Amino acid sequence: MKDIGIALIGFGGMGQKYAAILGEGQIPGLSLKGICCRNEAGQQKIRSLYPEASVYKDMDDTFAHEAEFDAVLIVTPHSTHVETAKRAFACGKHVFCEKPLGASAVSVRELLAAKKENTEFAVMFNNRTLPAFKKAKELLGAGTLGHVTRAVWVCNNWFRSPAYHKSAPWRSSWSGEQGGLLINQCHHYLDIWQWLFGMPEAVDADIDFGKYNDFDVDDSVELRFLYKKNGQAPAFRGTMISASGEHPGVNRLEIWGTNGRLTIHDGKRLEFEKNAVDTDTFNRENTEIYASPAHSPETVLLEEETNPYVAMFRNFSDHLHHGAPLIAPGEEGLNAVLLTNGAYLSAWAGRRISFPMDERLYEAELEKRKQAERN
Repeated sequence: MKDIGIALIGFGGMGQKYAAILGEGQIPGLSLKGICCRNEAGQQKIRSLYPEASVYKDMDDTFAHEAEFDAVLIVTPHSTHVETAKRAFACGKHVFCEKPLGASAVSVRELLAAKKENTEFAVMFNNRTLPAFKKAKELLGAGTLGHVTRAVWVCNNWFRSPAYHKSAPWRSSWSGEQGGLLINQCHHYLDIWQWLFGMPEAVDADIDFGKYNDFDVDDSVELRFLYKKNGQAPAFRGTMISASGEHPGVNRLEIWGTNGRLTIHDGKRLEFEKNAVDTDTFNRENTEIYASPAHSPETVLLEEETNPYVAMFRNFSDHLHHGAPLIAPGEEGLNAVLLTNGAYLSAWAGRRISFPMDERLYEAELEKRKQAERN
């Protein structure tokens, strides 16, 4: 089996982590052919650590050597993802992109339209590999919880000090990162949300901008998702609460259904409290005014956890070599961007935003904030 050669574009914190995985040969079928890094110190480090990989000084230099690689791994600032991926597709290269795919749904749709035939596209939603989330998806798909009525996710374990926000000039800004907590940290969990429950009919958001920090972007959010059943009464409501300025934080997702409650702790531990009889049946048959169904914990076995990044790269390799389904196809990256865009627009407009949303309006509002920040 001939290795798929990868060019790593971006050698920052995550780029260096990915370079180590690929450069040390941890992924059968993938080999690190080159790394794009604009600063000289980084280039020297690459030559020292990965002498067999080419060093590309910028994007133009990278694609001037396109014959050296088959795929690109994009680990650059958010604002560059779309144009970099487009350029790779134009050269007929496979693309593996860090989240988010882009800042706006409009730009992501343009990227998806630019994908060429015979190229493959994956997005780094590594939380999908965590056993507890995988099992939750399996249980929900099998109807184990019955009719889902409510989901609440408190995930404020993203504490980031000013040192983090100042670690790069593009971080935590509208013009650089094109957002804050939602587009960065929470984006992983917005993907898991839609992966488990599907896309909501609407989002209503309360967002604090610069609550804990001296910047203009978001660092505290409360999102409410509305799901309907056959266009009528709410099938269930969902709430996500998050912040990057609170500590110690928690990461707990609780899902209620007619058959009980599913709780996921830190994406690693899963508990199922099962009702002896489902609440719909109990409500029809019960005659005691303060009665409730008996419930008890049920054991849920999880597979052993592996390094989520290694799992994603192995899946990408298996897909390219053997046609294995992608864990996170690039096309699915649009949904998390839509949830992010809808939440921001809801907060800015002070109203509930329904899907499909006005994607051009979001772009216009984002541009206003970029301009205000620059001025």
